[in-house]
Amino acid sequence: KEDGDTKENKEDREAKEHKEEGGAIGNNNNEEGKENKFYIKLSNLARKSTQADISDFLSVGHVKNVEEIVILVNGKGKPSGDGFVKVGSKEDLKVALCLNDTAFGNRRVEVHQVDLAQLEKARKHIFCIKLSCLSRKVKKNDISKFLSDGNVKQVVEIVINVNKDGTPSGDAFVKIGSVEEVKVA
Repeated sequence: KEDGDTKENKEDREAKEHKEEGGAIGNNNNEEGKENKFYIKLSNLARKSTQADISDFLSVGHVKNVEEIVILVNGKGKPSGDGFVKVGSKEDLKVALCLNDTAFGNRRVEVHQVDLAQLEKARKHIFCIKLSCLSRKVKKNDISKFLSDGNVKQVVEIVINVNKDGTPSGDAFVKIGSVEEVKVA
């Protein structure tokens, strides 16, 4: 029991530190007037994992409020095996962290909290473009192909925005590795 208590206390401290370091992101309007947003990083994802797969994995694990799912892609537009998920409550963060080293398909997924500083470091020197009015059927590989056909070679990440019901909104953000590539895009 001491190990479990220690782990729970550590998670509480980490969540508190996250909040103190500016980890509260987004709207501040829950029943107490403050709603914290937290990010987790999923590692060792199957390359074929989709946003829906990740959402299902988290909901089966009892994470109730998944607000955003980002699957990282490499320079060739292929999934890297890592993703970020934005959850809307401290409780969802705790539940998600308990899913560390659990089976997701035929892999054991690592789940770790990522604070704002870590996110900013990962996004450092990354430039972003927005694509709007996309067909709701457009997939990340379609966007990647479109950009590579236009000679954009340094695509870091593609995020297709989804509505609250999980359906594509028609907008996407593409992170590109250099300002020169943004000009090409």
